[in-house]
Amino acid sequence: MPAVAPPSLLVNLDAIEDALRAALQDGPSELLSVSRYVMGWEDADGQPAETGGKRIRPALCLFAATLFGKPASVAMPGAVAVELIHNFSLVHDEVQDHDAERHHRPTVWARMGEAQAINVGDFLITKAFEALAAAPNSAEQRLRAIEALNAAMAAMIAGQWADVSFETRTDVSSEEYLAMVRGKTGALLGAPLAIGAILAGASPEQAAALQEWGETVGLAFQVQDDYLGIWGQPNLTGKSNTNDIVRRKQTLPIIHGMAGEARAEILAAYGQELIDNEAVGRVVTALERVGADRATKAGGERIAKMADDLLAGFELPAEIRRELHAVGRYLIDRDR
Repeated sequence: MPAVAPPSLLVNLDAIEDALRAALQDGPSELLSVSRYVMGWEDADGQPAETGGKRIRPALCLFAATLFGKPASVAMPGAVAVELIHNFSLVHDEVQDHDAERHHRPTVWARMGEAQAINVGDFLITKAFEALAAAPNSAEQRLRAIEALNAAMAAMIAGQWADVSFETRTDVSSEEYLAMVRGKTGALLGAPLAIGAILAGASPEQAAALQEWGETVGLAFQVQDDYLGIWGQPNLTGKSNTNDIVRRKQTLPIIHGMAGEARAEILAAYGQELIDNEAVGRVVTALERVGADRATKAGGERIAKMADDLLAGFELPAEIRRELHAVGRYLIDRDR
């Protein structure tokens, strides 16, 4: 059964969309047009569309502000910034992974080439920091928020570097893999919570605790993504369930399979110049034979338990802890 988004992630979606549109009003017309396509507001012909993402990261940022008794609006510049950075990362990842589609639409590089896609991603970075620098919060809060976003970007890029480098290795350990994921995925789930807390006046210790919880949830989030990357339904996820194998990605199911009797089948497929659908099918069968699908699910649950243990130590009312738990379960249990 699909996980249902808790109200705390839905209540401000219209305000988030309005703020994102306002942040992408000024600049070169071509870059703005493609940015609107990336955000899901327009189709390839410039006509209105409604294919935007779930806006999980900006919703987390606003939610974090409310945990400290402030209106969500105080964190809106941070929400805009983290969503623009997330979309920059998607545009660049699509170039690196050669993903031709996202959400059933051509990716930017597939439409106009890798060079211009990189430029669009870079443009979104500038708009993200512009939004955060113009926040009406105190100078100290703005600086702390910018530092948190910049550190998350650095961790995310380092994680992406490791992820790409793993494609040429056959000895990646689960520990190495999870360290990579904490940067690539966890950093940009922890940072929105920290930034929202900072802009609401939380102490550095409070912001850091929320960030650690978010990063840990991010680990479980990526493990679920790994599962969906092989066993997900493309009509739900909007992404291919063969591309991880075609790209020779070292995801958690593959790492599990490489440590056991599926290794020979995986190496045979990964050794091909082009991995066709038949080879993908053989790899998936081998993974299922050694229980990599079940092991991946179990690994995600172990990490989710780590997040719950962190949550239990927060000095927050029980009602707020329950709401954070609901947010975490939604991110971990999703089917898309």
